Amino acid sequence: MPGQPYMAIDPIPMIDEWIAYSEKEFEKMKIKTGRPSGSVELLLETGYVNDVICDVITREKIDLVIMGTDGASGFKEFFIGSHTEKIVRASPVPVMAVHGPLHLEWIKNIVFPTNMELDQKPLVEQVKSLQTLFGAVVHLLYVNGFPFTLESDEEAERKLEDYALFYGLKDYTIHVSRGLNIQEGILKYARRIPNSIIAMGTHGHKGLAHITEGSLAEDVVNHLAEPVWTYVMQ
Repeated sequence: MPGQPYMAIDPIPMIDEWIAYSEKEFEKMKIKTGRPSGSVELLLETGYVNDVICDVITREKIDLVIMGTDGASGFKEFFIGSHTEKIVRASPVPVMAVHGPLHLEWIKNIVFPTNMELDQKPLVEQVKSLQTLFGAVVHLLYVNGFPFTLESDEEAERKLEDYALFYGLKDYTIHVSRGLNIQEGILKYARRIPNSIIAMGTHGHKGLAHITEGSLAEDVVNHLAEPVWTYVMQ
C-alpha cells in the first residue's frame, strides 16, 4: 500500500527448511521400504518439474525414469496432462509409470502392443532387455481397432508370428484384440493379464502435433491401473 515500506522475503531460510524436511522424509521412506538392493541417492533440485527431470536424466546419465501417477482425465488430460504424461513425451530414456506400489517379483508378463512394422529394432531390443530383467512372458498384441482393418484375425496372427520371428523373440504369446479404437483394445486385453506391465513405444508428439494426433502411450498411462513402460522412438 502507498506509504508502506517494501519488505523483501529472504528465500534462503525457506529453502534450507525445505531441504531439511526433504532429507528427513527421505530417511523415513528408506526405513519404511526396507533395505534396498542397490545404493539410493537423494537429489534436491529447484525449478519447473518437467525441465528439472529432463535435465537430471541427461546430467546423471539416467537409464530409466520411474514415476508415480494418478492419471489425468477430462479437461486436465486434454489441455494440461499430468507430469508423468509430459515426461513420457519428453524423456530421452524409457519411463515407467506406476499407479501404486510396484514389486519387481510381481511382474511375470509384459503386454507389448505393436503395429507389426519391421523398423522398430531399438524398441524391440529394449523390450527384450525388459523381458530378461523380469524373466517374463511377452504377450504380443495387435488391435483391430478403428478404423478397422480388412484383414482377418487369422491373418493378423500370422503376421504377429512373422514379427516375432523377424526380431528373434522368445517365450512369447500372440493375441489379436478388437475395440472401438486401439486404446480400448489395449486396455481390454491388458486388464485380463495378471502381474503384468504394458510396454509401448511412443513418438513423443509435442505442441500442435500432440493436440491433433495425441499419444496412444500417454492415453494408456492415464487410463490403466497396471504399470506402463514407454520408450520414445526416434
